[in-house]
Amino acid sequence: MKKLLASLLAVTMIASLALVGCGDSKEEGKGSGEEKNTIKSICFVTTNLGDKSFNDIANDGIVNSGKKLGLEYKTIEYGTDKSKMEPAFLDAAESFDMVFFSSGEQLELIQRHLEAGEFPDVKFVGFDIDPDKDPKYPNVFCITYAQNEGDFLAGALAMKISKTGVIGFVGGAEAPVINDFMVGYMEGALHARADGKVAIAFVGDYTNAPKAKEFALLQITTNKADVLHGVAGGAGLGVFEAATEHKGVWGIGVDADQRQFFVDSKPEIANVILTSMLKRNDIAIEDIVTRTYNGDTSDFGTIKKWGVEKEVTVLVENDYYKENTTEEQRAFVDECKKGIIDGSIKVSTGYGMDQDTLNALRNKVKA
Repeated sequence: MKKLLASLLAVTMIASLALVGCGDSKEEGKGSGEEKNTIKSICFVTTNLGDKSFNDIANDGIVNSGKKLGLEYKTIEYGTDKSKMEPAFLDAAESFDMVFFSSGEQLELIQRHLEAGEFPDVKFVGFDIDPDKDPKYPNVFCITYAQNEGDFLAGALAMKISKTGVIGFVGGAEAPVINDFMVGYMEGALHARADGKVAIAFVGDYTNAPKAKEFALLQITTNKADVLHGVAGGAGLGVFEAATEHKGVWGIGVDADQRQFFVDSKPEIANVILTSMLKRNDIAIEDIVTRTYNGDTSDFGTIKKWGVEKEVTVLVENDYYKENTTEEQRAFVDECKKGIIDGSIKVSTGYGMDQDTLNALRNKVKA
């Protein structure tokens, strides 16, 4: 039955038009390095590539690891139809030694099969997993990212450079992980300016770029926001499009260095992206693949949190960022970073935050 379900995957390699960039959205191959007797193949299972963000840099980690270590590697896309998620995972687990995924829902699916005694020799690695989740099995490793810390830096910078005292946040679905970004962003904004305001909107998904653009335009024209942060996967590209239509409005990207994606193909988009809040799951993937390949499986059976201190959730500080910020603004961001690391700045998390507390924070910054 599993093989039958897995075979359905062949017709489910979809790339959402809202997400697809230039060229093919996935890469499959074998590296050229010398193989060892640990893992020989790795796979990433996801909805779609082409978001110029989280999924694409995860794919980079898979491709880079495969090529560097001489592993067979592949990314499987099952699209937005959740009924196709399980067949995709069954195909991956039956064909690869190490399978990567990125949500609590996918973790629960995997755990159901492990509970049934299936796939005991496959290594499963989940990233961006809620911190209260339990891997439960010795062949499952979960990483939770402290995106609240990274977005504290993004909010602090945004408010520091804002001329109006109003900045924007456009989220995807109103989910715990997005709330974690938002809480950090709001607290960073208030750290920079006690009376600062944050206009907030949620798209409802991670693909509808036109809707994200509509919300962003409202934040610019109605709320007078002049720095916008999109945390909405492929939908967030609409935030940058809105910024290009209004002089003096900056965008802050998420997960990947999103400006770099557009420098050659769409310079008008690239030029409004001042920086991005990185969530370096490419680094995380390469690290765990390399250690597992070399026989270190000590992390499996655990969940670990990586943030500012590990340089995983930080701002891009490239030449473009330096050219368009002042020394005083950059020093302020550096002070925030140091404060988070030494504990003098405590950033709240959206995970486990009760609704009344979250609403009070949102009301405090309401534009």
